[in-house]
Amino acid sequence: MENTRFRRQVKFILRFGKALHAAGSPAHTLEATMQDMCQLIGIKGTFISQPTAILSSFSNDEEEITKIERVEPMGVNLGKLSNLDLVAREVIRNEISYEEGYQKLDDILSSSDPYGKRVHMANFLFSTTGFMVLFGGTWGDLVAAMCVGILMGLMSLIKPIGLVAQLFEAIVAVVASLATYLLLKLFPGLNVGVIIISSLIIFMPGLFITIAIAEIATNNLVSGTARLVGGIMILLKLTFGVFIGRQIASWFHFDSMVVDFGRIPLWVIFLTLPITAFMSVLNFKANRSDWKWVTIAGIYGYLCSKLGSHYLGTELGMFFGGACVGAMSNIFARLKDKPSSIFQWPGIILLVPGSVGYRGMSSLFERDVVGGLDTAFTMVTLAMALVVGLFFGNILIKPRRSL
Repeated sequence: MENTRFRRQVKFILRFGKALHAAGSPAHTLEATMQDMCQLIGIKGTFISQPTAILSSFSNDEEEITKIERVEPMGVNLGKLSNLDLVAREVIRNEISYEEGYQKLDDILSSSDPYGKRVHMANFLFSTTGFMVLFGGTWGDLVAAMCVGILMGLMSLIKPIGLVAQLFEAIVAVVASLATYLLLKLFPGLNVGVIIISSLIIFMPGLFITIAIAEIATNNLVSGTARLVGGIMILLKLTFGVFIGRQIASWFHFDSMVVDFGRIPLWVIFLTLPITAFMSVLNFKANRSDWKWVTIAGIYGYLCSKLGSHYLGTELGMFFGGACVGAMSNIFARLKDKPSSIFQWPGIILLVPGSVGYRGMSSLFERDVVGGLDTAFTMVTLAMALVVGLFFGNILIKPRRSL
């Protein structure tokens, strides 16, 4: 009877681990959360999380079970992460059985996207607009970025498979670059670099690289290195796609219109910042009930980083922003009894250095090796400062638990 209960526990914990992985939980968080669950249930467990596999070993006084689970890497899904946390607590409190919990985990994983196609289109439009304003530019750049952003939104509705899926980032970069350079031929006053980065911002692997640095910093070397290489490959595909789009655009020739676009005033940032932060609700697929916390997190993280950068410099400002977000996410988790990730990931999404990495790759494609390496090093430095800041925030305010 005891062995039967042990196997039921192992089956649930394994399913919970796979669900956490599917919801985008980093390796160090996943391993610590599964370890905590084993301790709460009363069994021994050892775990190794990889980008495509979870290795686990369970034991009690009579039996030992070792498992290797194949998993598919996916993006962060805060809605599913919150629901998974709720199910885990119900099982631990004996409010539902292991079988009921297992079925609930399956239902959560198989649940459809809570937001429709029109919402995703609006997400690309407003994200592009918001980041365009944050990066700075002219009103002409803003209109051009909105046009290209809508084009990116239309392409996002395509569900690529096979080779197209593997090259999807390069394909969207080709389209964004081609559209932007054609607009440049028509309006020579446009700032191409800012428009392209703004329109491709959702595809930038800034958070991906930041999580990789966090995993490496917590001695999850294999998972972190693999994730870091994956992020760099995404940057390479985006950069190469932009290069191809520019070459295609050079084949077209038509008359240009000289228009003097005025620069966007600084105060516009404060109007668009809440909208940009709100887009994290869609990007991270957060539950509708958490929209206000996700939005507040984005505004809070950005303002803390800007305040720190003003007084301490760029790197220390990033550290300060990360520390503020890390501490506040733990306060949020304690007050709301929810995963700290609901506040943490949206809080740093406006800070992650994805656009810096893209500029570094672009410099390398332009044969500016010194400038490219310098920018790439800046990306790593900023990501490390952000990660250390998050860890320091965890020291200031102890996490509620691992998740």
